[in-house]
Amino acid sequence: MSGILFLLQINSLLCQTTINGNIQTDKNQPVIGANIYFKGTIEGTNSDEQGKFLLSTDLTGDKILVVSCIGYKTHEEPVTLQNDTIELIITISENDVELKEVVVYASTFEAGDKKKSVALNRLDMATNPIGFGDALSVIRTLPGTSNVGDEGGLFVRGGEQNETKTFIDGLMVESPYTAKMPSVPVRGRFSPMLFRGTVFSTGGYSAEYGQALSSVLILNSIDKPEKDETGLSLFFSGVSFNKTKKWEKSSLSASTQYVNMSPLYRIINSNIKWNHEPENFGQMIAYRQKVGKSGLIKILTNFSMDNSGMYYRNLDTRLDDLISLKNNDLFIVSSYKGIIGKEWIVNSGASYNFDNEKIKMNEDNIETTKQSYAFKLALTKPVNEKINLRFGVDLFNKDFSRNYIPLSGNSYSWKYNSPVIAAFIESEIKLFKRISTRIGGRAESVPLSNESYISPRFSLAYKTSINSQMSLGYGSFSEQPLNEYLAYNNKLKTEQADHFIINYQVTKESRIFRIEAYYKKYDRLIKYDSLYAIAPEAFNNNGSGYAKGIDLFYRDSKSIKNGDFWISYSLIDSKRNYKDYSFEHSPFFLSTHNLSLVYKHYISKTDSYISAGYEFSSGRPYINPNISYSEMKRTKSYNNLSLSIFQFTEIFGKFTMIYAQVTNILGSENIFGYRYANHPDEYGVYESEPVIPVSRRFYLVGLFVSFTGKPEI
Repeated sequence: MSGILFLLQINSLLCQTTINGNIQTDKNQPVIGANIYFKGTIEGTNSDEQGKFLLSTDLTGDKILVVSCIGYKTHEEPVTLQNDTIELIITISENDVELKEVVVYASTFEAGDKKKSVALNRLDMATNPIGFGDALSVIRTLPGTSNVGDEGGLFVRGGEQNETKTFIDGLMVESPYTAKMPSVPVRGRFSPMLFRGTVFSTGGYSAEYGQALSSVLILNSIDKPEKDETGLSLFFSGVSFNKTKKWEKSSLSASTQYVNMSPLYRIINSNIKWNHEPENFGQMIAYRQKVGKSGLIKILTNFSMDNSGMYYRNLDTRLDDLISLKNNDLFIVSSYKGIIGKEWIVNSGASYNFDNEKIKMNEDNIETTKQSYAFKLALTKPVNEKINLRFGVDLFNKDFSRNYIPLSGNSYSWKYNSPVIAAFIESEIKLFKRISTRIGGRAESVPLSNESYISPRFSLAYKTSINSQMSLGYGSFSEQPLNEYLAYNNKLKTEQADHFIINYQVTKESRIFRIEAYYKKYDRLIKYDSLYAIAPEAFNNNGSGYAKGIDLFYRDSKSIKNGDFWISYSLIDSKRNYKDYSFEHSPFFLSTHNLSLVYKHYISKTDSYISAGYEFSSGRPYINPNISYSEMKRTKSYNNLSLSIFQFTEIFGKFTMIYAQVTNILGSENIFGYRYANHPDEYGVYESEPVIPVSRRFYLVGLFVSFTGKPEI
């Protein structure tokens, strides 16, 4: 929801000097993903899928605009900046000694960390009808993900939610999701409008990142706003206000949001019996400061409070348990990017995350507190025309504590502290005209489990034609077990996974097609005797598993005028013997087939966006103890057709956006699985009930008023 509220923060480019340009080859073909920047600074941008770019700057006087792209000769264009608009068409030539790698800037898979990932722009995030402005839900429309609607978060290629880690400005976020209530999906804590780019790696990611068995979500915050902005959002369940003030070398942005779902759930039917409908307060502050000629400091603070309560059916007692949740979360990240000397680029930062969760179940109380600290330093340098080198160190430390205070009986407390110290190095090497490779490794030390290990990473790309390439990838990945497991047994070893990947990609004229096959082997997964076990010896590293599959992706913003659509499909086979599984089988969250179709269309006559999205997932496995403990059943398939409309107009002379979104237009009766009583009743039957969405349909209607003119979409 927060992404919708900040849609109109997309910056306009109406001040200072604006360069409107187009990058093309000597054959008049667009150059996608070219890096455009002012020489001696870090101010720059990238060309889009049509080779176009828009760059606004406070700089003045005679400058050199540099255009670089792997596989092409670097081009330097003299420009004079005089607070006006400059139109440029720049032609660059292919470099015979370098590999022209495929780099697609928006919603695309790339090689290495960027060639094997997906980049989404902020407009994709905000207008996607499936996501409702939540980055996690939008990314679920990309291949490699599974639709786990009762949990939320990202489940990637057979991996659980915790196996995907979120990084903001290079530093890991310990609590990226909202607190969890039974059968209620989590959402991301951060608005996609805070970030200039989103990269989602489905596997084989860079050695720069660690502690993630399956994938990483990399979010880079906005370097600088383009002008002062003031906006107000009003919607049926809440209100949001945002303000941005820009000075010559610094800027300050703040937003406040309050959401109360009570009015909405009084109109639409909820499948949950609420005692206190979800209520949220959020505050974001972002400060940016230029340092010297090329340095930039960014400080981002995000605070949120959540409060909710529900009656949850206890299938053993056949009574409703009252579950109440209060959660406070604070995340602060400070980063610095600059140039040392002539060629060294330094990226450094520090972050702090505090999360306190209080759950009351009837008269029993559970309080969990998580604190984490992260520090990072990374250096990048081109060794020569064929070799780029990147290396660095980082530290991630977390404190975990949990207190269980029952109404009667003994109280319990668990806590531990765990630092993870890491160093990484990675080099991209252009071997021949058509072949490039990336070789790296990550060394980590985990004192809590007395471990030290090295995780190698490798990828190789081969240029098959001017518009296509193939690549291979391998990586070894490790991750500490969940806090809940380490609290009971802090000697558990890190879980491990090996990724093997091969893909083929074609990009041409604003179209992209990609097919990727992968195999993942899991080792040292956590097994336990029972979900309710608390004895240390009940937990071990004897779990194992695998995941293999094929992902397909096609995006086309060329064939239909003012239209843009993508199709993604994932076929996955995965089995695990972990947790309290009695035999190896598919995890309960897994769907073998996952299909997503998204279409967006801009109507110029009415100045509006219309978007439609469709999701399909085959049935998820479950075990019915009334039939057999070893026979797998499957739910019926999941279907969801959603629609969103954004209308741009003026009210009392102020730019206004009116928006409406609705999910599950067809009214499909979706079932995520079944839950059963722990014990049979007097007739020997385990009582059960289906796990279904919070509501059959969900609606969002509201408006946004900008007091500082029309933002650039």
